[in-house]
Amino acid sequence: MAARPRLWVIDPSINEPEDQCVEQVLRDWPGQSRVFRPVLSPGDGPAPGAGYDVDGVVVLGSGASVHDRLDWMKDLAEWLSPLLDGSRRVPVLGICFGHQLVAHMKGAEIGDLWPDGKKEVGSAETLVEGGRLLPGAHRLRVVISHRETVKTLPEGYRVVARRPGVPLDGLEHERLPVSTFQFHPEARDEFVVRRGLDPEIIDRRLVEDSNRLLAAFRASVLNEFPDRELP
Repeated sequence: MAARPRLWVIDPSINEPEDQCVEQVLRDWPGQSRVFRPVLSPGDGPAPGAGYDVDGVVVLGSGASVHDRLDWMKDLAEWLSPLLDGSRRVPVLGICFGHQLVAHMKGAEIGDLWPDGKKEVGSAETLVEGGRLLPGAHRLRVVISHRETVKTLPEGYRVVARRPGVPLDGLEHERLPVSTFQFHPEARDEFVVRRGLDPEIIDRRLVEDSNRLLAAFRASVLNEFPDRELP
């Protein structure tokens, strides 16, 4: 009997867990799932060199910077390395910190979005085009919340999303099933309220656009392993 597909979500939050965001990532997921919180629960893997019996991985945002070089971050990067170099073919979705971590690991420069270090929060429209997750061109309304950004294109990747001031808003590996985005398709009202924003920015279009991208990633995981058993 084939195994049910497994989707892992890594939530590297440093203050409180992003439960609602995790729920959005796992929405309608037909298989098994597991959530890791390496900062809030020190030692909560995945552990380097182990635990690769997984069919898809999502790395969420964090208040940490990829330049912090914390122990949990080093462990996470080491665990992700085989997924990013093609040793193990597993679909990966990086969001915000996850986007920056993947790019950083592959040699890209990560720096402040603004010279004064100001954080950008709110909603914006991003152009997603030329990628495998959402073929064609799509203008998505999304939540944004970040101080740093990817400054240079990592080798082997192409740009699949851009918005004013953030020309590398989304990246995709040319061969591997790895996609990353600076914006937050998983963010809903709890996320924006914590950041001092009006929950009214979570309108119908934003939810639909965000859900479309997350659903496309979940579908890509299932398509990568068509022999998996579904309930």
